[in-house]
Amino acid sequence: MKETQRLIIVLGDDSLINSITVRQTIAGFHACTIIKTLSDEILDNVFHFNKNAVLFAQSLELSFTKYNPVVVRLTQNVSNTDLDVLSVNRIIEDFPKILEEKNIDVGDHASHDSTGMVCQNPQNCLLCKIYARKTTELEHIVYETEHFFIVPGTGAFFNGYFMIVPKRHVMSFAVLSEEERLEFFDLLNDIRPILEAIYGKKVFAFECGSGKTGEGKHETSIVHAHFHLAPTDMPVLKEVQKSGLHPALIQKNDLGQYGDYPYMLYVDQEDNWFICSNPQDYYPRQHPRQVLANYMGCYDIYNWRTHPFRERMDVIANEFREFCKTNYPLFPEWIQSSIRFND
Repeated sequence: MKETQRLIIVLGDDSLINSITVRQTIAGFHACTIIKTLSDEILDNVFHFNKNAVLFAQSLELSFTKYNPVVVRLTQNVSNTDLDVLSVNRIIEDFPKILEEKNIDVGDHASHDSTGMVCQNPQNCLLCKIYARKTTELEHIVYETEHFFIVPGTGAFFNGYFMIVPKRHVMSFAVLSEEERLEFFDLLNDIRPILEAIYGKKVFAFECGSGKTGEGKHETSIVHAHFHLAPTDMPVLKEVQKSGLHPALIQKNDLGQYGDYPYMLYVDQEDNWFICSNPQDYYPRQHPRQVLANYMGCYDIYNWRTHPFRERMDVIANEFREFCKTNYPLFPEWIQSSIRFND
């Protein structure tokens, strides 16, 4: 996985490193915090929030070396990303390129965040269109209850990838009504054993919660809430902690307390619920998918935008439906009535 929690030294002459424009631009990267002085305590504080520390300096000092810093040089001229030279006129474009070559995640830039009406209109929402059967491609609703439906997930780099989606256009599962939340818990308990039987592995479930308004999500994100299901033997808490995040253990009935801010929710195979919800933390986009792909040794294909695996959605839907057809008499009535064999 790409790293955070690194020290980045930005070198330049006095006029460059003290430029308000330069500092504000670099500070706009969500995974970066500008520091004025360098010490173990300062770095520990920045790293606690899963961010990189950025220090501006006129020259490299011997005391910097113990922190294994990444060094970037500012210039008024043209960037040379191969030589880690950054033009002050190309910071938003070239700063992440330079750091990506070092396998460092600087996050999205604030200038690219959603603006204006961040609560996406349901008429323009992909998940609302799926439920209304108004998409150009079949999305295969395979299961439906009063308040939810289940579809294969886009970007299925692993077997058995499904998403639980509320029919109501909400930003996160934390803001479900009490009736919806109780139905969701029952649905999760019903669907996980079915996927475990099909794929031979217990199910890791997760959500990247958007908060009440979708604030903090990238403008291309789908802000309609959706809960991911992944059959896997990955040790969830261990792998999440290795990535640099340290989620808190919560009771699932307390989820409604976390609706105000973006969060990362992880539910392990034994139904332990863990959450990262500090608005000061940096949470990488698609973080649970990154963790899972890294564990599986296929990190380069975690991003559903660049690797949608559309054809696997058909396969996954067929696997689910064939299993349900074969075992239909064994299911209780409420599960039988929820299975959808046709699109």
